[in-house]
Amino acid sequence: MLTATSDTSNHLSFVGIYDIPEAARYLNAAGTPELPAAFGAPKLIRWIRSGLIAPEQAETPGNELLINFYELISVRVIAALRQARVSVKEIKATERWLQERLGMEYPFATQNILTGQGQLFVEWQEVLVSGSRHGQMALEFLRGYLISVRDLAFDEHSDLVALWEPSEHVTLDPLVQFGAPCVKGTRIPTRSIAGMVFAGEPEDAVARDFALTIDEVRAAMAWERKLSRT
Repeated sequence: MLTATSDTSNHLSFVGIYDIPEAARYLNAAGTPELPAAFGAPKLIRWIRSGLIAPEQAETPGNELLINFYELISVRVIAALRQARVSVKEIKATERWLQERLGMEYPFATQNILTGQGQLFVEWQEVLVSGSRHGQMALEFLRGYLISVRDLAFDEHSDLVALWEPSEHVTLDPLVQFGAPCVKGTRIPTRSIAGMVFAGEPEDAVARDFALTIDEVRAAMAWERKLSRT
């Protein structure tokens, strides 16, 4: 789940930087029935090359490509839209409109996006609009037939996604541990917990050492196992 906090004074500082294989692993591990885990590094590179994500890096060699936290979230949203059969043309047109009309650098990490029947809508100032049609207002009754791109919530001041919860009890916060997966509400990386358990430390002992619950330790382990399979 993506959640937001109320403190965004430094939201563009220490935003978390991910290389392409790492980003693809997180996207795959966060797979759901609505968004199956089938997102590899080659696809992410293609999206960058085509300008769909991080267009300023379109000519950067593959082994030097890096994306930040907000670009990672944008990939997550765009992947969900593509899964819902929204065309690349519609996605790009909406992104352009949001960037030009609202001055947003990362539109898909800032706005509530809804989709249905292959179309894309944005909830803007409590009004449903079609960004690909230059902000044309949509009929309100359509809202009942649309699906919100899941796991997004926004800061009340900036509308910017502040934290991603890709799995229960696991979050990626760009201001914590450089955006690495951590146990929710802590600064404890899930990899630290996994390292101790894989080394033979009992789960209850790890929970005591980190002042966590058994459920939190097991959730961290479940996440790390997903990562190891991607």
